[in-house]
Amino acid sequence: MTKIASVGAIALPVGGMLIGTLLTPAHAQPNRLPKKPAPVTAHELRQIYSDKTWKWSAGGVRFIGKGRRLIAFSEKPGKATFAEGRWKIDNDGRLCPVAVWVTHEGSAPANTCFQHVRDRRTIYQRREPDGDWYIFKTYRPGPEDEYAKLVTEDTVSPNMDKLKKSLTVSASQGG
Repeated sequence: MTKIASVGAIALPVGGMLIGTLLTPAHAQPNRLPKKPAPVTAHELRQIYSDKTWKWSAGGVRFIGKGRRLIAFSEKPGKATFAEGRWKIDNDGRLCPVAVWVTHEGSAPANTCFQHVRDRRTIYQRREPDGDWYIFKTYRPGPEDEYAKLVTEDTVSPNMDKLKKSLTVSASQGG
C-alpha cells in the first residue's frame, strides 16, 4: 500500500519575502505510472473537487462549485496566509488553482496545475510540469489516500474571515 504524504508549502517570492501554501504533496512517494493511463475528464474533476475542502495540517483550500471560486488559508506558526481565486479544469486531467496569496507582508499571485490520470479505477496525480506521480485515489479509497482529505465540510470560510481581518489590520499598522 502506498502512503501519500501530507500537503506541504510552496514558497512564493514577494519582494524579499516568501509566501503561500498550495496543494502539494510534501514527500509524496513516487509511483510508476501505468503504460496507458487515460486523463481524468473535466466532469470527473468537477465531481471530485466541487464544493469540497482539501484539509491540510494547518489549513485548507475550499473548491466552491458556483463560479469555481477558490479560497484557502494556512496558519503555520509565524506564516499566516490566505488566498482567493479560481480553479480551472480541463479534459486533459488538469486542475489549476489560480489565486492571490496574502500575508502581513504583502501578496503574490500563484498558478499551479495538477494533472490527474486514471488506470482502471485508480487515479494518479502529479504537480506539473515535472512532479512525481503518486496515487491520489485507489479503487476502494482508504484513509491513506490523498482523496480522503477532501471533505464536504467548509472549514475554510470561518478561518478566512478571521485571517483577512488580522492580516488587513497588521498590514495597515506596518506589518
